[in-house]
Amino acid sequence: MKIMKSRSCKAMAVLMLLSLIISGCSAGRAGNKSDSTAAVQSADAGGYNGYQEEKTEAAEARETFIADDMDIEQEVSEEGACGAGTLAPEVSEKELSRRKLIKTVSLSMETRTFDSLKNQMEESISSFGGYVENSSYDAPQGGRQYRYYYLCVRIPAERLDAFVGKAGEMGTVTNKTETVEDVTLDYVDKTAYRESLQTEYERVTALLKKAEDLDQILALESKLSELRYEINSYESQLRTYDNRIDYSTVHIYISEVEYEQEISHTVGSRIRSGFQSSLFAVRDFFINTFVFLVSNLPVILLLAVIAVIVIIILKKRKNRLRGAFPQKAKGHSDETEGNKE
Repeated sequence: MKIMKSRSCKAMAVLMLLSLIISGCSAGRAGNKSDSTAAVQSADAGGYNGYQEEKTEAAEARETFIADDMDIEQEVSEEGACGAGTLAPEVSEKELSRRKLIKTVSLSMETRTFDSLKNQMEESISSFGGYVENSSYDAPQGGRQYRYYYLCVRIPAERLDAFVGKAGEMGTVTNKTETVEDVTLDYVDKTAYRESLQTEYERVTALLKKAEDLDQILALESKLSELRYEINSYESQLRTYDNRIDYSTVHIYISEVEYEQEISHTVGSRIRSGFQSSLFAVRDFFINTFVFLVSNLPVILLLAVIAVIVIIILKKRKNRLRGAFPQKAKGHSDETEGNKE
């Protein structure tokens, strides 16, 4: 009877655990966390003593980080640094050392030595420890003779500024944009949730080692499977963040031009640049027209032959009509002369 009562108590504990797991699946993240705590406590009531709910180190670290971050923001706002666009040295070092920043740079470049710049850019990417994520090359034919090259490059974040400066020396940079995305709080939240789930996973694993009843084993294994899926999901998101943080993205657009424009806004440079543009536009018009005529010469000759044949046929038809009605044509001409007199 004692054995049956013990098994009955264990079965009741398993049923309570399953009900809490099902309710946790339908609730949100906060509900999942509280249900898991209640499930472990119910398991203690079923015979697993010595287990107490404690605050995880990850949660404590997250709260400490948020408190420090609020202090940093308060210091910056008090000194008016955000409005001026600069930070005090001690605040800047403390903040940047903890921030998770995703940087993206876009460069538009023009060059007369397209092949040379293309090779130098590829060599520079390798020398800075980066790699080409994707690229496209366009070498059009016919009237449009200028080539185009696009690169999406990943460069180590600590060497980003040096790479951008080196790229600017290779060709003429006509446009540059840089964006920074701060994912610090989201990164810390995901890290805290993952560690909390990992702690819960270890606790449920410990319970599984002590379990003897089949129903208990099945319930605990189901809970472990759910926790493992959630942990893998957070780890995947964190790995994606790490890759984007450690390797900045640089979009490079290289265009081949006849001449490189001067990066200046003086009246003389603007007049000189506009005059050169007009001369090259006139030259390109005649060159493109010549290329068009030569490249389409077979079609033009065919159309010319068809036009000559049509003209000959029309002339023969007109002569035939004149031969068929000579008197009418003559009377018409006499009447025309009489009217003139």
